[in-house]
Amino acid sequence: MGRLFIGFFMAFIVLPSLTMAQRSFEDGVNLLKNGEIQQAKNILLEFKEREDAVDLLGDIASFNKNWDKAIEYYRDLVDRDPDSAEYNFKLGGALGMKALEGSKFQAALLVPEMKKSLLTAAELDPQHVEVRRVLVEFYMQIPSLLGGGKNAAMEYVKELEEINKVEAHLARAYIYKTQEESEAFQEEIGKAITVAVSNPGLVARNHVNYELGERAAVLNIYPDKASGFLERYIADYGYKDLESPAFAYLHLARIEASQNNREEALKNINLALNHKVVFPEAEKEKMRILQM
Repeated sequence: MGRLFIGFFMAFIVLPSLTMAQRSFEDGVNLLKNGEIQQAKNILLEFKEREDAVDLLGDIASFNKNWDKAIEYYRDLVDRDPDSAEYNFKLGGALGMKALEGSKFQAALLVPEMKKSLLTAAELDPQHVEVRRVLVEFYMQIPSLLGGGKNAAMEYVKELEEINKVEAHLARAYIYKTQEESEAFQEEIGKAITVAVSNPGLVARNHVNYELGERAAVLNIYPDKASGFLERYIADYGYKDLESPAFAYLHLARIEASQNNREEALKNINLALNHKVVFPEAEKEKMRILQM
C-alpha cells in the first residue's frame, strides 16, 4: 500500500512538472516567433540538453551577431549529429561571418573548418540552396591558390539552376559584381526579379525578398517590384533575418524619393530611423528628402 501510494504521489509530482517544462519550451519558441528575443533566450537556456533548443540558441546568437557563441552552439550540434546538413551549414556560416569580421590571420585559421563544414552540408543535402549560395561567395573570395575562383563558384551556380532559378540568378549576379561586370550584374538581377515575380514560390527565404528589393533599389530598376519585395521582407521579418528592417525602410525611402513621392519617402526614412537610432546613411537621406 505504501509503495503504491508513493508511486501515485511521484507520478502526481513528476508528470505535471514535465508538462510545465514542455509548455515552458513552447513558450520560448512562441516568444522567439513573436520577436521577443531576450525573453525567449532566457527560457531556452533552461533546455540546453535538447538539440532544438541549442539550435534556436545558435540562431539567436547569430541574430545578435555574437559569432563566438553561435559557433559554440553549432559545434555542439555537429558533435551531436555530424550527418545533419543544416547543422554543418550553420556552423560553416557562423565561422564565415567571424572570419569576415576578424583579422586576416584569424580568418586564415577559420577557413579550413568553414570550408569543411560547408562542403559537408552540400554533400549531405543535394537540394540545400543556402549552402550553395554561400559556397559561391566563398570561392569568389578566396585566392585561386587555395582553390577559389570563378570556375569553382560556377559549379555551384549550375547546381542552383536545377534547384531554384531565382537563387541561381542571384548567385551569378554576385560573381559578376565581384568581377565588376556591371552590365552582366544588372542583367542577372533583372532576370532574378522577373522569375521571382512570375513564380513567387521560388522566394522561399525572407532574405531573398530583401536581396531582390535592395539590388533593384540600388540599380534604380523595377521600383514597384522592389518596393513589394522590401515590404514583404519587413512584414515577415524575424529572428532568422540578419538585415535590420531599418535598411529595408531606407531603400523604400530612396525608391519613393526617386519617384518624387516626398511624403512617402519621408515616412519611410523616419521608420528607418525609428528602427536604428545611429544611422548616418538614413540621416543623410532624410536631409536630401527634406530639400526636395
